[in-house]
Amino acid sequence: MLLSKNGNRLSVQITVTPLGIISATAIAYCLFSVRPNAAKYPATTPEDFHAWGGKLLKWISDYRSKCRNLPVISRVEPNYLQKALPATAPTTPESYEAIMSDLDTKILPGLTNWEASNKFFAYFKPHASYPAILGETLCAGLNVMGFDWIASPACTELEVVTLDWLARFLNLPEKFLGSSKGPGGGVIQGSAGESATVVLLAAAKRASSSVERSKMVVYISDQTHAIAQKATMILGLQYRSIKTSPSNNFELQADDLEKQIKDDIKNGLMPIAVVATTGTTSSCAFDPLPPINEVAKKYGLWVHVDAAYGGAYACLDIYREKFVGLEAVDSFCVNCHKKLMCPFDIAALYVANRRPILDALSLQPEYLRNAHSESGAVVDFEHWQMPLGRRFRSLKLWFVMRRFGTQGLREHVQNGVDLANYLAEKVKSSDDFELAAPVSLSLVCFRWKGRGEDDQKKFLDAVKATGDCFIIHTKLDGKIVIRVACGGIEQDKSDIDYCFSVMTKVVRSMT
Repeated sequence: MLLSKNGNRLSVQITVTPLGIISATAIAYCLFSVRPNAAKYPATTPEDFHAWGGKLLKWISDYRSKCRNLPVISRVEPNYLQKALPATAPTTPESYEAIMSDLDTKILPGLTNWEASNKFFAYFKPHASYPAILGETLCAGLNVMGFDWIASPACTELEVVTLDWLARFLNLPEKFLGSSKGPGGGVIQGSAGESATVVLLAAAKRASSSVERSKMVVYISDQTHAIAQKATMILGLQYRSIKTSPSNNFELQADDLEKQIKDDIKNGLMPIAVVATTGTTSSCAFDPLPPINEVAKKYGLWVHVDAAYGGAYACLDIYREKFVGLEAVDSFCVNCHKKLMCPFDIAALYVANRRPILDALSLQPEYLRNAHSESGAVVDFEHWQMPLGRRFRSLKLWFVMRRFGTQGLREHVQNGVDLANYLAEKVKSSDDFELAAPVSLSLVCFRWKGRGEDDQKKFLDAVKATGDCFIIHTKLDGKIVIRVACGGIEQDKSDIDYCFSVMTKVVRSMT
């Protein structure tokens, strides 16, 4: 990106040669022109934007270093900001100095520091890389609304290209590529939850247009993320949660699935879909796709694979067998904002056949009709999602995949696996802890050895209270289990050592 000034106007030249998708000089008349009222509204001037944009980028990079030494969990009291900030917005413009001062003194203390790679091991470790942050900034600066192709052709076409790049990187079947000859393709959704809602609506539409949704059933396991259940609540569908067992590593079993399907059919219900997970939230278990696919084919069910976290690991050869069976599923979703270096929100949803989604969600009001869409020669992603408007979210994924390259992304994903195995060995050799589930991907699940449920909870609370390590729990087979989710290239063995030392110190202070 090149900036130049011509009189009172600022020119922004964007040149992207490898793809040739964007190659133009845009004169930013509206945002960047120096206007007569600039003195009254300095926030409209490019000088103001340049000066404080640079300072804000430095603030972010400084924060990334500083947060390693801050308490990882905020210690503020509920509603603290209502007391700290005025009840009404300012009448006159305030300076950036005042805004940044409040950022430091009022907002920062209320943050849980997700980017503290030496202390944050809760949920699934996020990875908002610097290239992705710049891509997100560009998305906001361009401010296009890419609901259909003509609204910004580059927005639609870059999404198709980058999702095809990602599909190839993850070794997904050809049918999921937008450039394939078939009816499939990919689309960016805001989250795995939005994706599940979209595909289950499509599944209901495909199953029947006459049966009431209240009689349609979606099948999940007791390890499936709550997003699937929420999607059924939104859509008015029934769901069945099938119990898993530690003897099968908490994987959904096809025999149990078929038994429940038969029972529902006998009761006059219509099975329409099953949600399989590749990398469950609690223990990163993988539901076996081939036998699930066989049952689904027998009863005509849509198979959706929730790979929100685990899908990123499909890029590694060591996990290739975990994804066998994708060629027979109907849809697959991976969150790029979990393991693929992008900040929230960017979920890549792939479908084998776009037609059921278009049947369920397509609307064409007169004010959106245009020749390109009518010709059928372009993709209009407004018909692939619940909202109409959509941001230029592919930019951050495009920045990441170009700046890191596929080699860098693989090293990032692999490093999380290596760190989890390193931590697991420390747990195995410890007198204080024991593994509670097989180590999978970058997740380690363990318990305080020989202690009951109350002690597990007390231990977890005590670790959080230190401010030096943020971990959470789940339940497996009815028992509390402590989860430690390792990171990627931003984390190393010294961070794991620090985490383990904090946990060991706490547990020994309690004995």
